[in-house]
Amino acid sequence: MKNNPKIVNNHFSLGSAFYDIAKPAQFPNHILRFRNDRAAKPIGFDHLADDKWIDYFGKFNKYPGVNHDPLALKYHGHQFGHYNPELGDGRGFLLAQILDKKNNLWDLGTKGSGQTKYSRGGDGRLTLKGAVRELLATEFLSALGVATSQTLSIIETEEELQRNDEPSPTRSAVLVRRSNGHIRIGTFQRLAYLNEQDNIEKLLYYLRDNYFSHINKNNNRTVLIETIFLECVKKIATSLGKIIISGFVHGVLNTDNFNVTGEVFDFGPWRFIQYANQNFTAAYFDYNGRYSFGKQPEAALWALTQLGKSLNKLINEKRIIEILNQFSTTFHLSLKNHFCWRIGIQDIDSTSLNEIMNTLLKESEKHKIEYASFFYDFYGGQDAVKDCLGTNYGNKYKFQGFSKVTNILRDTQSLKGASEKRKILDKNRENMLIEEVEEIWNHIDQNNNWSFLYKKINEVRKLGDFLKSQKLVNF
Repeated sequence: MKNNPKIVNNHFSLGSAFYDIAKPAQFPNHILRFRNDRAAKPIGFDHLADDKWIDYFGKFNKYPGVNHDPLALKYHGHQFGHYNPELGDGRGFLLAQILDKKNNLWDLGTKGSGQTKYSRGGDGRLTLKGAVRELLATEFLSALGVATSQTLSIIETEEELQRNDEPSPTRSAVLVRRSNGHIRIGTFQRLAYLNEQDNIEKLLYYLRDNYFSHINKNNNRTVLIETIFLECVKKIATSLGKIIISGFVHGVLNTDNFNVTGEVFDFGPWRFIQYANQNFTAAYFDYNGRYSFGKQPEAALWALTQLGKSLNKLINEKRIIEILNQFSTTFHLSLKNHFCWRIGIQDIDSTSLNEIMNTLLKESEKHKIEYASFFYDFYGGQDAVKDCLGTNYGNKYKFQGFSKVTNILRDTQSLKGASEKRKILDKNRENMLIEEVEEIWNHIDQNNNWSFLYKKINEVRKLGDFLKSQKLVNF
């Protein structure tokens, strides 16, 4: 018997301690600008006609099987180190949940869908530029093998929005993301703040049943809770290793922006780095560089420490520290594995990898070695060094400080077929620097020309297909 995707109401079943009922905004118009049939296919939405798509993802008519109105999820969080008990879904809500054929649970969450009780004076809307930016981020992260929410839908709603960080009035949109979940570190922080220990346990068991089902259900209560916490630490540590290798800067890694399943979501003013610079920040308001490129692992560990504090009545302090100490090991293993994947080699020792990363951080901007280009230029390791350095283009790498990197790469073993792949990669050297993002947006904003956006998405997906990133990311 065929196991089709099915609507479930698992988060709704947790009860009103975890959400408030939200009322969607009514928009003056609905223009479908992007539908992600790749992300829609596993959950059975790819067959929808455009008018039905707009009904569900722009007008928010209830999909058959959904037993609830939209849910504005409750959470708190630290924002730039300061605790804020007045957070929650202020311009989005949980629309539906789907169990796919492989029994993976997916959430459909909105952004820009109207005000909720957590809007705190905001208009509950999303700019069209913000939606386009999130789409580009999720597509490129996916191509680079990083687990992220998928931008499922963008519908322009033809309102005029006022923003202090964009020329205004600016265009409006509503976005729907497909994500593994919306359980944040801040979700647990809120429950701990309110001393709702029963609900903390309820949420932990929800994680076990829906996301960490491989955990032995026969474990005693203490071991079970410790194991769930360890899974959260490992998931986020693994994600951070991949983020660093991808050259991504999230922008705002507050505790309410960490999904405990490890998926990257709730993007701030993100950037992909041009040159390896650990002090590079994406947010103009990150004055102290708290969430700079190089400090993102530290920010993740700090956030996980706050999760540990939220569980301190269920796990003793010694075990919390022991579990948190596994972050570093998992992060460095992820960093190593993802580096090898992205540069097309079989393995590298940690000392050599540290040497390469430190050299890039020290020398790349000085010698105009773009971070993404480094991975394209030396894809295949050993085989690529000779080919690259034997060209005029490769002369930029011929300085004393970089020789230790090429010597390390000469001793690596290429992945099977890497030489042939490198020739094709040369024609598909995709990146996602801010200048290109702004250019794509300008075509949309000034001429309503969407072709540059669609072309970029197609090229990025070709790169992902070629790198076989689908083996690392569940599209």
